[in-house]
Amino acid sequence: MTHVMDNTHEPLVKASGLKHSYQVGRVLTEVLHGIDLTILNGKSVFLVGQSGSGKTTLISLIGCLRSVQDGSLKVLGEELRDAGEAKLRKMRRRIGYVFQHFNLLDFMTIRQNVQQSLKLQNNYSVKEARFLSEEMLERVGLGDRVNAYPPQLSGGQKQRVAIARSLVHRPRLVLADEPTAALDSVTGREIIEIFQTLAREQNSAALIVTHNTRILNNADEIFQMEDGYLGAATREQLSLALPTLIDRELDEIAGHTDHQVYPPGDVIIRQGDTATAFFILIKGEVEIVHTRQDGKEEHLNTLCKRGDYFGEIGLLQENALRTATVRVAGSQNTEVLAIGRDVFLKMVSDNKMTRAIIMDDMIQRLTLR
Repeated sequence: MTHVMDNTHEPLVKASGLKHSYQVGRVLTEVLHGIDLTILNGKSVFLVGQSGSGKTTLISLIGCLRSVQDGSLKVLGEELRDAGEAKLRKMRRRIGYVFQHFNLLDFMTIRQNVQQSLKLQNNYSVKEARFLSEEMLERVGLGDRVNAYPPQLSGGQKQRVAIARSLVHRPRLVLADEPTAALDSVTGREIIEIFQTLAREQNSAALIVTHNTRILNNADEIFQMEDGYLGAATREQLSLALPTLIDRELDEIAGHTDHQVYPPGDVIIRQGDTATAFFILIKGEVEIVHTRQDGKEEHLNTLCKRGDYFGEIGLLQENALRTATVRVAGSQNTEVLAIGRDVFLKMVSDNKMTRAIIMDDMIQRLTLR
């Protein structure tokens, strides 16, 4: 399946059938298997997965740190297949990078560290670079420390400097590889929020590799790498929508969840049908309507936030019939996670807190009718 953020704008990243292999001795091992991915302006895409799943390989290819071997990869409108080192080097100047180890130079002040990104740009001006660096450090909360050296800073402050350095030249694409790995959870969330705010203001897209599930609710879209394949991050999406589920339940339910895509206008649930599944919205927009006895259609609600869910009413009532129609709204595809009736009923039976929350939502929806 091709994962598309939005097809109404020119993509900043478009991978099609992207493959990559490593050779150790005489053994050639494929680590990326036909990756399809599209990322657009102003969006934050989070990439999760176990160590060795291919996340760092993918981000290094997008960041022009490795050569494309097979498939197509367009970054900032440039095809990277068969690109030489000179072209890759030129492309790297147009991208911002944030890494978990900060990579700051201890013998330079933090202002000088930030200026290093500007030295790589055309028409470099010392005076302007100094101004822009100090302005960006002010934006990340370090305006009063511009002459400090990295050893004088905490881990969170160092990562703020790294963010300033990655964004000071206003790149359209920013790549972050485990940017919160060396930070505590509170500092990590603050760093991600600063990073996303600045990237959004500059209309930059951000691709963030992370193991930190606490920051995933900041994402516009979440993907999972597993054994070199890119897919929907089912477990993480479940956790965001139903945070009261414990790890064992998440693992069990994720194994019985179906990722479904519906085009504009398509009906996901039809009023009067037998209720067979519970749905969690992960992308797009749906409208909920009820057809009255006189045949007139009544609009009940519109859902558009990742983690919104629907379909619980028919499953929790004795007659198990759908009480409303749910269809795709807007002009884009809608993606959902579907959980079958038996798995859903077991979930609300085993986890009383989850049941209480869903029952409360059901009662509120029925009251609105």
